[in-house]
Amino acid sequence: MNLLRASSSGKVDHVLPSKWHEKHPSMARDGGADLSTARSTQIHCVIRVLQDSVDCVKSALLLPKLLRKPSSVAKVLHGTEYQPAIRLVEDYIRRRDIIVKEQRHPLMDHGMIKLIDYFQCHPDICTLFPDYHMTPEDRRLLIAFEQLFGISKHHLQRSAKKEISNEHALHKIYQENEHIKDTIKHLKAYFESQKLKLRWKMAAKGAYLQKCELKLEERKMKNVLRMQNESEACQRQIHENQKNSLEKQKLLEIELEKLRVEYENQTKSNMLVEKSARAERNKLQIQLEAAIKKYDRVIGEKMIEHLDLENELVEKKKLLDAFILTYKEEEKVYNNIVIKREQEDERKRQQAIMLYRMNRAARKIQNYWRAWRKSMLKRRRYQSARYSKLLRTHKKKK
Repeated sequence: MNLLRASSSGKVDHVLPSKWHEKHPSMARDGGADLSTARSTQIHCVIRVLQDSVDCVKSALLLPKLLRKPSSVAKVLHGTEYQPAIRLVEDYIRRRDIIVKEQRHPLMDHGMIKLIDYFQCHPDICTLFPDYHMTPEDRRLLIAFEQLFGISKHHLQRSAKKEISNEHALHKIYQENEHIKDTIKHLKAYFESQKLKLRWKMAAKGAYLQKCELKLEERKMKNVLRMQNESEACQRQIHENQKNSLEKQKLLEIELEKLRVEYENQTKSNMLVEKSARAERNKLQIQLEAAIKKYDRVIGEKMIEHLDLENELVEKKKLLDAFILTYKEEEKVYNNIVIKREQEDERKRQQAIMLYRMNRAARKIQNYWRAWRKSMLKRRRYQSARYSKLLRTHKKKK
């Protein structure tokens, strides 16, 4: 009898008595192979059930969004292998008002159940809608199911061989960590020695810096003395420049006085020129006003003449309108006369045509009747001759 034992890893092992294995080695091997095959089949079935569950969740999240826009569903699925879904969606949309009116649950509708079954049987249909945006809650739910599927698949598919290889990998990682720890210790010792060397170097640099500072102080003193000498020389140069500038200022004042006198003389001459220009401008302004008055007088005369012409034009238009009225009446009478004349000519022409047709038809009929009468006479003559011939032959026979 087989016994089941639960291991620490959660697996179930078959425990058989040792004597039974010794007596029946081939049966023990066959039983182990059958158990491994059954276990792999069960694992495959469980993984497939989990995958179907994830696909059902995807379809359940996608289907309500698609039923809100049935036109986009028909546009995407037209011409694909999933085209039967269009008819199912259209049937549900057509019955949706009835379902809402009767207050039925959608899952009580046979068409809705068929639509859900079709989407669950064809999970690849979700890939045809890349523009589908899930809400954060739907995304978290789908991620949770996918993580659950991944964890379950990982735990179901692991075997003793994989666990041993994982243990070997962990042991290698442990050895590498120990090696890294030793390396860190050596590096710490090396860094300590480097710190001591660095301290000695810093002390030597400090002494060198003190020496440089002393030299810098000496240079500063020399530069201060040099700056004092340069400042004294600059002050002397400034005094000389001030003296020269005063002399130049006096010369410029004399020149400015000369320019002021010249400016006054130029101003007086400009005033005389301005006076003569103003007199000329007044003269031209008087001439302009006279020209404007003359222009206004001429324009007034032209406007009066224009008004007279407009009045004359109005009278001529009235005469023209009266003439047009009489012309239209005469034209109407003329048109009536012309129409009557044309109708009379047309009637006479039709009568002549009809008379010609009747005469021509009568001539045709007469010719046909003469020919028919001539043929009838020939036929009668032929028949009478034949009849007389028959009589003669009959008399001869008698």
